[in-house]
Amino acid sequence: MANQFTQHELKNFNKALEEKITAAVGDQSKWKDVLPELMGAEVFVVAQVSDKTDDKGNRLLNLLTMTNKDGQTAVPFFTSPQRMSVLATPQRKQINCMKMNTVKLFQAIKGKIALLNPGSPDCARMFSPFETNLLVMENLDKLPKTEAPAAPAENTEE
Repeated sequence: MANQFTQHELKNFNKALEEKITAAVGDQSKWKDVLPELMGAEVFVVAQVSDKTDDKGNRLLNLLTMTNKDGQTAVPFFTSPQRMSVLATPQRKQINCMKMNTVKLFQAIKGKIALLNPGSPDCARMFSPFETNLLVMENLDKLPKTEAPAAPAENTEE
């Protein structure tokens, strides 16, 4: 399957990006250089495809959300599978996740807080709804390009 990874690939997924995020957590001035790379990156979300569709016929995603003590809802997303381990419990050792582009994720969660790597003190950040909307507008060029369908083959026999 296309979404399966080797252990080596999983271990090194977004490793360079995580190192830059860790540096930015320690020095806030570095975020301006890290954010464009994060927006173009593939990240992991805990989600599953819903049976419901939007008005355009696209199937909706059910995303995991977290609620803080003040009742604010946030969507966690992760740079690597190792960062997702904070969600594992003795009762829940497997998690349904999917990989998606950060711009696409931020478009999907419009109006919600996004939490990058929650539970990772060295590699975490909160994005406000205003910030996620601004980052989407600034980084639309980082959306994955969908390939045009191949042109039908011409019949060369006469």
